[in-house]
Amino acid sequence: MEWYWWVLIGVGVVVIGYLKLEVWGKIMANMKAKKKSQAALAEED
Repeated sequence: MEWYWWVLIGVGVVVIGYLKLEVWGKIMANMKAKKKSQAALAEED
């Protein structure tokens, strides 16, 4: 394979990894916010 294919594959792996981390961070933030709101509702009762 030509060298530019390896560069393209490397860039693709980095981009996909970055996007996965972004999505994972958003999912974790949503879960944390949901737990916080549920705890607040439980304290009110």
